[in-house]
Amino acid sequence: MAPQSSSQDSHSSTKSRGRRRTCFCGERPVLRTSSTAENPERRFWGYINYQIGLGCDYFAWAELEGRDPQIQRLKNKASSLKQVLHKAERKFALALAVGILRWTTAGLLIYDRLN
Repeated sequence: MAPQSSSQDSHSSTKSRGRRRTCFCGERPVLRTSSTAENPERRFWGYINYQIGLGCDYFAWAELEGRDPQIQRLKNKASSLKQVLHKAERKFALALAVGILRWTTAGLLIYDRLN
């Protein structure tokens, strides 16, 4: 299937069939957030290399967030990853504190032996 030539063409073809699982070149579309004045913070599905300018011109507005199961799945995944990150940060802070304490103790012991 030949890639469509414009965002409008891909939007209209997508609208009639629902959101595609793959873009026109076979890649999975990624969820992005618009930063334009006309559509600030509006979510859309686009080609994975959209900003690089390579590949197809796939584009489709995301359905309302409450009705798009993939958006909810991605939100859940992001939330889960944030929890993992916070746990790792706490473990790192603890390991750093223990390391500093050990080096300080070792330094004091060496200082006492030298004096």
